[in-house]
Amino acid sequence: MSVRAYRVKGIDYVTPNSFNLWHDDELVKFFDEGYGLFESLTEGAGLTYLPVEALEKAIAELDLEDCTVEALKKDIEAGKANNGWIQYYCF
Repeated sequence: MSVRAYRVKGIDYVTPNSFNLWHDDELVKFFDEGYGLFESLTEGAGLTYLPVEALEKAIAELDLEDCTVEALKKDIEAGKANNGWIQYYCF
């Protein structure tokens, strides 16, 4: 079976942002080292996926700001309804 590329017409995303790739250093390092956050990004921008498990572990293991924890909890809830994965649009 072949894989086809389609032009993207639009992307919907939820605001406010869940985390900041430039400022949430510990969280971004955790996601990248454990789950390959940057593997599907081009120069730090684009679409990427993380499993719900990654967010749950980050909340349990890292010292995160309360607003980040709350955002990740909302993402976990959404991810559980999406086969256990969260898609992020990073820009």
